[in-house]
Amino acid sequence: MFQSDPSSDQMASNNKTMKMPEPHNNKEEHYHLFSFSSGDTALKYNGEITCTEPGNILEVLKRNEIFRELMDKVEGREVVIVNQKGAIVEHFPCCLIKKDETLVIYTLPKTETPAIDGKRELEQGKEVEQGKEVEQGKEVEQGKEVEQGKELEQQKSTFVTFCVEAKGGKYMTGKEILKKKKHKKYSPLCIYAKHGDTVKSALESDGRFSDIVFEKTCILHEVPQNRTHIVMSTVVNSAKDRKFQIAQMEQTRKKASATTKSNISDTGFKSEGDTTQPSQSNPNSTSEEGPSVENMTQERQEIQANKKQKYIPMPDSREILQILHNQFKGLLDHMKSRYPQEKSESEVIELMREEFGKKSEGFTEVYRLTELAEVTTSVCKVEHKLTEGTGFLLFDNFILTNGHLFKDEGVLVGKTLSLPITVTFNFDTPHGSGQWKVNVKPEVVAIQYGVDRWKRQVDHAILELRTPLKGKKFPPGLLQKYGPVPQTGGIYIIGHPDGGFKKMDYTTIIEVEQRNAAESKHLGENQSSIMLIKEIIGGNEFYEQIMQGKPDVLTYNTFCLYGASGSPVINPSHCQVINGIPVYGCQVIAMHTGGFSYKCKETHETQSVIEYAIPLRTILENVLVYLVETNNVQTLSRFTDVAMKNPHLFELIAILITELEATSPPEYTDILNGIWNTISQSGKRDEMQKLIIERSVGISGIGLRC
Repeated sequence: MFQSDPSSDQMASNNKTMKMPEPHNNKEEHYHLFSFSSGDTALKYNGEITCTEPGNILEVLKRNEIFRELMDKVEGREVVIVNQKGAIVEHFPCCLIKKDETLVIYTLPKTETPAIDGKRELEQGKEVEQGKEVEQGKEVEQGKEVEQGKELEQQKSTFVTFCVEAKGGKYMTGKEILKKKKHKKYSPLCIYAKHGDTVKSALESDGRFSDIVFEKTCILHEVPQNRTHIVMSTVVNSAKDRKFQIAQMEQTRKKASATTKSNISDTGFKSEGDTTQPSQSNPNSTSEEGPSVENMTQERQEIQANKKQKYIPMPDSREILQILHNQFKGLLDHMKSRYPQEKSESEVIELMREEFGKKSEGFTEVYRLTELAEVTTSVCKVEHKLTEGTGFLLFDNFILTNGHLFKDEGVLVGKTLSLPITVTFNFDTPHGSGQWKVNVKPEVVAIQYGVDRWKRQVDHAILELRTPLKGKKFPPGLLQKYGPVPQTGGIYIIGHPDGGFKKMDYTTIIEVEQRNAAESKHLGENQSSIMLIKEIIGGNEFYEQIMQGKPDVLTYNTFCLYGASGSPVINPSHCQVINGIPVYGCQVIAMHTGGFSYKCKETHETQSVIEYAIPLRTILENVLVYLVETNNVQTLSRFTDVAMKNPHLFELIAILITELEATSPPEYTDILNGIWNTISQSGKRDEMQKLIIERSVGISGIGLRC
């Protein structure tokens, strides 16, 4: 069945509307016919429902066998129901659905990482048990609800519906008025309430609006007329069948702005070049709309005087001051002792100059930023009808992304994609100018999800792209920039979080020894959600392994969460010495994969305890073994051609050849011939043979065991 995310489940449990169920039974008085269809083009379903028992709309839909089949097909996704007025909530009364009306059913992706799959299964188990309890309760109350059925038709006439745009109006544009951004595209939202309810209570009971709507002095601004305003305390009766935008009252906004300016003025601060005195500002000038400048100055002086009268000295301040005085001499002596006694004053000054000089290390060379910008061109958005993520061009026309993007039922049949996959390059701006798309070939080159033969976490897929449109060409692949994972330092993550335009986040590697400290810091900063966090990470075997440093993964904290799965992790500080000069460059070291996320109770934002990436070395080793086992000579040869330009990949190919020749099965003959032919064409056959001989003693078992 459909699964909403944890925040929506919690929201539903807290909504006031859950206390307003429609009565059941009374089939004689409740009868209407409506239909539904799937809005997802990949899943075409249509059904007709004859409703004889009142209930909320989701309950009524679940009674239909076709709808239940649709739910099974897209298990784990959130449902959005749209009627002829707009998107309705799941607890929308079915009696408000008009005769012969068609509901359109959409489903939204909920990207789950391997780290939280266990929690999802636990929640599903809880829902099953809760469902059984609810059914038992219904049987007990069935007799009582017979009489309530007659009241439903009377209540039907007391309901009011109105619509609210998902985008904010005046002074609210750009602000997130919905708890979930992905609901924006189903605007407007159709709201229901009872006669006598206020607008505020109706929006609160609906459950889809964020706290900013209720914290600010907001109003409903009627569209498209742009004339009528309704405040939150207004009774909903007058809003029936009208459409509104949520706006902020202009007077409130001006008052807040004036208060801010007044507070700034009251401080008495002025710029260095300002020599104007308040008393010289034409004291005789007056305004019909307000007090004179002289009066305003006097008022400010009175305010300052009142502030001074309210001054209260800190308790025991004299005693504290004396303690600090007594400690000062000892502190000064301690600081002097840190410098060797034999150092002269000039030497100390030189030492200070050297310390100051180290500040220049914080600068970033422009050529490094230029290379980083070139890397971003190879990052792309990957999407299909059920989910979306990030990928990057590996080499030629092959992209690398996460395997869990294709784990939904019906997406992958064997090694063939059953849904069309689209890749978007150059989606770098909010308006999307310059972006271009290319389709993915249905045959998957390589895919793994779970644990590999060496018990390492894997989650990758290599897809082959079709030929781009005329005038477009693929950016350079990032395989040639492969490098090992550093133990410490800063990294960049480049991706498409939330399916939006490309973003780049700079963060720092959390070393294995610091992972527990990072967890403690996060718990300390999020005390209100500590029980929820403990529920997510408690008993999670993969999380415990990460904390112990067992799995070969890279850990950090980042703002790139959902939609950024498959992003390349870049080390911008790789250094090599050229002609005696250190030159820094970018290396692709890993692929961002997931984290341990939850919905913060205070901000309602998605946060994560810690995030992780799988090293590119782990991915490439598994990909090479996969290509060998599937006898994919052509792709392996193309991989080898790129590897000849990178010293780390050159060594990896040497390991592969050594282990293939050690096993010497007949089926590997074509593979070995293809690899050696490619090496010969690159002119590095002698160099490869020399490396294999030099490292043959310790090379077996380093990584590949075909």
